[in-house]
Amino acid sequence: MLYKQQTRTKYFFYIVFGILFYIFYISASDIYPTLPPLMGILFLMFHKNYDNEMFYVPAIILICLFFYEFDKSLIIGIIPCVFFIVHLFIAQQLESLLLVNVIFILVYVLSLYIFYFAGMLLCNVLFKTQILEFSTLYFYYFAMDSILALIYYYITKD
Repeated sequence: MLYKQQTRTKYFFYIVFGILFYIFYISASDIYPTLPPLMGILFLMFHKNYDNEMFYVPAIILICLFFYEFDKSLIIGIIPCVFFIVHLFIAQQLESLLLVNVIFILVYVLSLYIFYFAGMLLCNVLFKTQILEFSTLYFYYFAMDSILALIYYYITKD
């Protein structure tokens, strides 16, 4: 019983530290625009814990995504929808065929960015919203997100 309570306390502190770090990171990305949005790492955490009994981890990740969109003045709700689409239609389908490897992580991150831009285009067509300007910075974001997601995957690999 005492071990279970210590484990919960440890996870609670990890989650609180992770949320505070993410808020600090997003605030720092306003000052340093070359910091990637960490979509790859957040997706791997979301995907890993989606079917587990720790339902609060995906919920916290979705709240962090809403905060990111709100902080960057983006259309709120596109990135969480993209996470669900990539999780259900790409990640689960690929993992049902083969084990996860480096190529799958790259496919996940690339599909996150592609579906995000598709969602932004769809919102532009349907709601006449302002669309993001395409720049080479997004290639940098994709590369950095992929590298960070791969590092996270190998650190937390079971």
